[in-house]
Amino acid sequence: MKNCFYCNTIKEIKKGTSKVFLAELKHSYVILHAGGQYFKGYCILFTKSHKEHTHKLPLKTQLGLYKDMMCVAAAIKKVCSPDRFNYENLGNICHHIHWHVAPRYKNDKYKQLPIWQIPEKVRPGKLSEKETKELKKKLKRYL
Repeated sequence: MKNCFYCNTIKEIKKGTSKVFLAELKHSYVILHAGGQYFKGYCILFTKSHKEHTHKLPLKTQLGLYKDMMCVAAAIKKVCSPDRFNYENLGNICHHIHWHVAPRYKNDKYKQLPIWQIPEKVRPGKLSEKETKELKKKLKRYL
């Protein structure tokens, strides 16, 4: 789709120009969350083509996407050692099927809140370009 963020990201991945691309898994692509790493290791996985309703996918594909998501979580766990994970699949703004895999840490002062409700002014700053590159390298090793 022309105005779909994830379809445009797929085009960048295929051209080799995506700065956030981590891996192509069996049913999905995985990217490092581009909006900041206030939860270190925060990734997004999304279907390889524009699909909008998970329940309309064949069961085998649904289960494959879940397996891909668990692979992403396992990689984040090995690299970043979070305490817990938030898995979010909303689809009300961007309809392309995607999951946010957000690690949560013991020192999280806002653990009772969904990641969307944590005020931006209190989120830790973005990683440097060097830190981002190193994090991507480590995560790729396990994906």
